[in-house]
Amino acid sequence: MNDGRLMNEASERKKSNWLQRLRRTVMAGLTVIAPLWITGVVLKTLFGWADGFSAPLIRKTAGGLGYPDFHIPGLGFALTFLILWAVGGLAANVVGRRMLQNAREAIEALPLVRTIYAPVRQLMEAMTSPDKAGFEKVVLVEYPRTGLWTLGFLSGDVPRTDFDTPSHSIFVPTAPNPTTGFMLIVPPEQLHSTELGVEEALKMIVSAGVVVPPSLYLPAEDGPAAAV
Repeated sequence: MNDGRLMNEASERKKSNWLQRLRRTVMAGLTVIAPLWITGVVLKTLFGWADGFSAPLIRKTAGGLGYPDFHIPGLGFALTFLILWAVGGLAANVVGRRMLQNAREAIEALPLVRTIYAPVRQLMEAMTSPDKAGFEKVVLVEYPRTGLWTLGFLSGDVPRTDFDTPSHSIFVPTAPNPTTGFMLIVPPEQLHSTELGVEEALKMIVSAGVVVPPSLYLPAEDGPAAAV
């Protein structure tokens, strides 16, 4: 009896060890494949968007030349890249910068269009040039309740009617897509300063918290708020 029971226990342990090794091996493979797959999906989506952006222009031009079914995969992507490069070069030029500024002012003068265009442009400028304009610094704010912390980008000041120290407008991005999020107006005493750069914070947000910058520290419980 005892021999049979011992054999069953040994068999169960062997089976359990085998399942654990199998699980570790599969998880190790997943940690290699998943980032590559997600990166590929994101790049494919961006490529498809860029390729489709110029596709109507290519079809119209080819149709006018008598080739309505003309199609070369990747041609739209190449044309989109050239358009972005040309516009970027124009924006870097003194004359071109002045022309784009005039065009921007004309667009922002349109009553309905400016309510959409202006904030989107300012957000994109802040996201693509975080050290030049837009976000001033990275802060910690207790949200959505006390004891839970989230990263936010200090965007500006909001005056108070009592002329006391102004509150701050905070952009809180969503993970893993930092181009979306929401805005909070928070009193300065409820914010905690960090040593993080905007790029470091964005890496943490895009990784959904997997990549934690070594310079990030949560404030001690019941400790004083750091100056913002």
